[in-house]
Amino acid sequence: MQTDGVLLLSALVTGIALAGALAVAVTGARQNSARSSRIYLLSVFVTMAGLCALPLATAVQPALFTFYMPALLPLMFALPVAVYRYANSRLTGTAERRNWRRDAILPLAGLGVMLGYWMLPAPARRDLFINGDLPGGIAPAALTLLTFALIFVWVAASILYLIATLRTLARYRATLKSLYSNTEAFELRWIDGFLILLVGVWAAAAISLLSDNLGIGFLTPDTLVFALAGGVLLTLTAFANAPVPPDALDLPTSPSGDPATEKYARSALSTERAEKIAERILKAMETEKLYLDPGLSLQKLARHVTTPPNLVSQTLNEQLGMTFFDFVAQWRIEDAKSRILAGDDSVLNIALDVGFNSRSTFYKAFKRETGQTPKEFRRMPGASTSMASTEHAGQ
Repeated sequence: MQTDGVLLLSALVTGIALAGALAVAVTGARQNSARSSRIYLLSVFVTMAGLCALPLATAVQPALFTFYMPALLPLMFALPVAVYRYANSRLTGTAERRNWRRDAILPLAGLGVMLGYWMLPAPARRDLFINGDLPGGIAPAALTLLTFALIFVWVAASILYLIATLRTLARYRATLKSLYSNTEAFELRWIDGFLILLVGVWAAAAISLLSDNLGIGFLTPDTLVFALAGGVLLTLTAFANAPVPPDALDLPTSPSGDPATEKYARSALSTERAEKIAERILKAMETEKLYLDPGLSLQKLARHVTTPPNLVSQTLNEQLGMTFFDFVAQWRIEDAKSRILAGDDSVLNIALDVGFNSRSTFYKAFKRETGQTPKEFRRMPGASTSMASTEHAGQ
């Protein structure tokens, strides 16, 4: 018997999931995101709605319980696949056409077990799902054993799909750093929170399922599972249409996250030409101070030095040994050093003046380049004297 709290949460979370699915279906055609991305996002919402609606549906119609419980198996296996494929298509702009058979194996196995339960006589289903007894016969025993095994497989598969999603996200962010000098607006940090909440749902459900099947008796409160599921859905509803720059979808990345490695391998860029491109890039930074532009991108730099973007990126990586993001940040930090030592302007103003978009990004870059925070650098003994001597010598 479900408590009123569980029924209320089931209704709320199911409503959020269905509202999200409806929003994707109605507004998806007007979005710039790929069609495959919308389909997988719709799949996530629908799957979550199906998983969370069990208490509500069976409270309205108790006779559904013995049919609904087996249906959770294919839904459980479909969710990690839908989340991974949504993230992959969202971050790469293309649908992954490989591994469809692999991804379909477990949901189909769950579907087969579900159909097996549905074919059992009604008294046998009641014994299994309501009374908790194992009826006689080979079929109920085989289905129970398969269910037990699939629950363990589901835990392992969820972990593997999570790792695959995190790797896709890491490659996407590595690509951003090869294209933009400020990446905060496009890093999709909301996905981190979404995945943390989703892991919480998976962990709570896994602990409950495994302890129940192993007879340990340690069950995760249903209210916690539904509360975490609600957080997942609200996060997805709020941020699913966050912008992804088209350029970030075009530059290939290697599995290690190194941008455009495969493209560089086929490039005909000679060492002599790369050195000339590097000279033009350094001149644009030193004399024209392009790094002061907070919106500086690889495309802008490429147009300025009249060189294709892929050759500029290759030159930065192979001749200068850094990504576009790190290259620009290095110039900005060098400029910031003199400004920090020259006066009493705030760190935030200095960060904005040299081209950073936020204080936090500036602090991270400054710490990475100097090993100190801006305030520690300003208080460093002899720093001002050293800087003054350098400037005097230059004059």
